[in-house]
Amino acid sequence: MRPPGASIASRRLPVHPVDRSPRLPRRAAALAALLLALIGSSAFAQTSPAIDLLRRASSSRDRARAAESLGRLRPEGARLALEAALDDRSSTVRVASAQALEALGDPAAMPALDRHARDHDSRTRAAVTRARAALQRRPRVATASDWITTPFAAAPTLSPTLSSPTLVMSAPIDWRRVRVLFTLGALVNHSSADPTHAAALREALRATVAEDQRYAIHPGALPSSASSRLRHGDLQTYSLEGTLSALRPGEASGSNLSVRAEVSLVLLAEPSHSIAATITGSATAQEVRLAIPNQPDPMPRLRLRAIEGAARGAMRSLQAQLLPRR
Repeated sequence: MRPPGASIASRRLPVHPVDRSPRLPRRAAALAALLLALIGSSAFAQTSPAIDLLRRASSSRDRARAAESLGRLRPEGARLALEAALDDRSSTVRVASAQALEALGDPAAMPALDRHARDHDSRTRAAVTRARAALQRRPRVATASDWITTPFAAAPTLSPTLSSPTLVMSAPIDWRRVRVLFTLGALVNHSSADPTHAAALREALRATVAEDQRYAIHPGALPSSASSRLRHGDLQTYSLEGTLSALRPGEASGSNLSVRAEVSLVLLAEPSHSIAATITGSATAQEVRLAIPNQPDPMPRLRLRAIEGAARGAMRSLQAQLLPRR
C-alpha cells in the first residue's frame, strides 16, 4: 500500500511465453546452461543480454526490439553494438539502431552514422539523418559511470513502506512455491550521479519480488530441487534490466514538496534472451514543508521514496502479467 500523496502508473505490454522448443540444438542448450550457471556473478551482471540478443538473434523483430531496449537502458557497450547493427541485413533493425543511437545522445556515434547516411533504404536514411541532426546539438552523455552492480547475496532490501528508509534482510526462499526466477541485470541511473539512487532501484525491485512467494531473485547457487525444476522446464527464468529514467522535483503546491521518479524495466526470457516485455512505472512522493529552524533537507528522503514507489509499481504490473492472481 502506498502512502497518501504517492501515485503509481505503469504501461502494460504483451508478455511472450518462454521458448521451450525441443528443437533447440544440444550445443545451444549447453551454452544456455552455462549462462544460467553464471547468473548472479558480478561479471554476468555487467553484460547486457540485450546486446547479445542484438548480435545473435535470428529474428529481425527480436534484434530490433533489442536495439530499442539499448536506447532506453544505455548499458556499457550499447553504442558500439548499435553502431555494428547499422550494417544489419534488415532495414527494420538498422532503423531501430539509428533511433537508439539518437536516444543514447552520444556524439561519438557520429562517424558510424555518417558512414550510413546513404543507406539504400529510405527509412534508414531518414532515421540516420534525424540521429545525426540530434547528436550535433547534444553534448556527450555519460553511460558507464552511471552503472552500479551489487552482488546478489550482499544486497539488502528496503522496507515495504515508502515512508521508511530502514533496510531489512530478505526472508528465506520457499523453493516449493517459486514459479518464476529473476536475475537482476543492468540497473542504470540516468537521472543523477548519485549511486544511492541506482541502489534504491535495485533494492526496491528485490523487496517487491520477495513479497510474493511465487517469485524469487536468483541467489547465485540453486538448491538441487530448484535446479531439477529448471532442467525440466518447470521454473520460468527471466533476466530483468532497468533504468531510472527521470527523477525531478514535482510542481510546487503551497507548502508541499514533491519528487517524481520514472522507471523503465525490460524483461528478457531465458535462455533465449528474447524480449518478453517492457514496462514503465512512475511515482510521486510528497511531504509538507515544515517551518522549523535547522530542519534536515527532506529532498533526499523524497527522492528515495519516489524511486521505490516507481520501481514497485512497475514490478507489480510485470508480475501481474506473468502470473495473474485468480
